[in-house]
Amino acid sequence: MQFTTFTTLLTLLFVAITASAAPVRMCGTQPYEIDKYTCYPQNNNLLCPILHGVIYQPCGVACFDPSNYSCVNGELRPVGVCNGQVFDKNSYVCVNYFLCPVGFPNVCGTACYNLSQYRCEDGKLVQQ
Repeated sequence: MQFTTFTTLLTLLFVAITASAAPVRMCGTQPYEIDKYTCYPQNNNLLCPILHGVIYQPCGVACFDPSNYSCVNGELRPVGVCNGQVFDKNSYVCVNYFLCPVGFPNVCGTACYNLSQYRCEDGKLVQQ
């Protein structure tokens, strides 16, 4: 009688555990829950997390949040948003809702300029 009760309890416990667990898949030799990770076979079976609804993307052997970084030739680059447009923070700056190259970080009207070469007078560029 005790054996039957014990077996029944084990069966109920197994059913409860498997019913509450998310589906498990394999990424190469690694098991993972599909609602917590994404498998990237093309990146040597890299597992990237899903955090707060964001599916992290692969970049070489790293995972990144696509709203904060981009991957260019296997290198992570920080990104920003300027007037709704995503940009590379290593190459551009956002000035008064305009994207300007890092070397020309000022805006005059709608033109970007460098202070060592130009000045802005009445919304127009004047050469120094």
